Amino acid sequence: MSILRRGLEARNGFPVYGSHTNPLTQLYGATSLFTTAGERVDEFTALGVSTVLACTSLLADSVATMPLKVVRDGKVVPTPPVLADPDPSESTQFETIHSIVISLALHGNAYVHIERDSTGAPIGLTPLHPYQVNVMPDKQYTGRQYLYLGREIPREDMLHIRWYTSPQSLTGISPLLQQRTMIGLNLAVDKYLAQWYGEGGTPSGVLSTDKSLTSEAAKNLRETWEASQRKHRRPAVLSDGLKWQAVQQSAVDMEFNETRAAIISEVARIFRVPGYLLGIKGDGQTYQNVELASLSFLTYTLQPWLTRLEIAFSKLLEPGTEARFDPSSLLRLDASTRANVSRTLIASGQRTANEMRLLDGYEPYTGGDRFIQVFPGAGVDPSAIGQDNTLDPAAGLV
Repeated sequence: MSILRRGLEARNGFPVYGSHTNPLTQLYGATSLFTTAGERVDEFTALGVSTVLACTSLLADSVATMPLKVVRDGKVVPTPPVLADPDPSESTQFETIHSIVISLALHGNAYVHIERDSTGAPIGLTPLHPYQVNVMPDKQYTGRQYLYLGREIPREDMLHIRWYTSPQSLTGISPLLQQRTMIGLNLAVDKYLAQWYGEGGTPSGVLSTDKSLTSEAAKNLRETWEASQRKHRRPAVLSDGLKWQAVQQSAVDMEFNETRAAIISEVARIFRVPGYLLGIKGDGQTYQNVELASLSFLTYTLQPWLTRLEIAFSKLLEPGTEARFDPSSLLRLDASTRANVSRTLIASGQRTANEMRLLDGYEPYTGGDRFIQVFPGAGVDPSAIGQDNTLDPAAGLV
């Protein structure tokens, strides 16, 4: 008997799965929340924030464009149809992976229905919208039960990928729900700016005089000024004590713009996307070259997303077979540096030649699975090592 079952019998109730669960009301359209800023935050309004759209599309595009390979015993094997063409009637492999990442980035959960043939082998994948899926404890209170629009889907036919997950939680935490205040603030700021510029409450300048003007005289003066100066940029000649003063941006307006820039940076931080990839001003991050920037983005932003999908997709394959994304396309801009690194790793005995070939997407060769080591000063060029990786201590190899 598991610890969870013993705890259930002791409490005579449901297990504590954490504070976050998908509300049942999501099945009936209550998919948004109002924030303190008075803005409604859901999937569609959140994508109206340019930073949210840029971050989620960058993550999804970066992952979906990476080649997905299947590896068995250290060798690349043909990709089975369930991954090569998961939904031939509706979408491509790119679109399927893209929608999975978008679902994870916005809702913290991705639900994928697994289609099987008569033998039970997986033959297709269909991503489901999180708003239409509800997760509940199963009847034994030891696992999950999935309902799609109220219809139960067998657990073995559901691929559930979660983002930030608390222990014993049924679902992953939704970034939209947890960060709705910040996203709602961004929506409120954008709406305020649109109204401010749309209504034109602040004039471009002021014509003033010490003399008393009637309403009709002020109107004629304004129209005369616009007719003679608007879009002409000709020298203005003023008489009768008239003065022109341009309306400059106030300190309050400057602070407002700084606040908006800070909000944009905060939204980017939610998705851990570097500001320089979004064109955010003031990002002090610098790199010596593009490859180091790509490596940083791959390591600290994309790798967790790749790992989640690799583990999930590997469950669809035979034992001993794994699905792996090939991120080399992000680092191919400096091929000479990558070649030098590979040569060093092989020569120091840290990697075999076939391991490095696998990372570069090449087939292994016979004898390439041996570890070699070049003694310093032996005068052996690692690039001249033959395909048989001959071990000759006299030549400086062990």
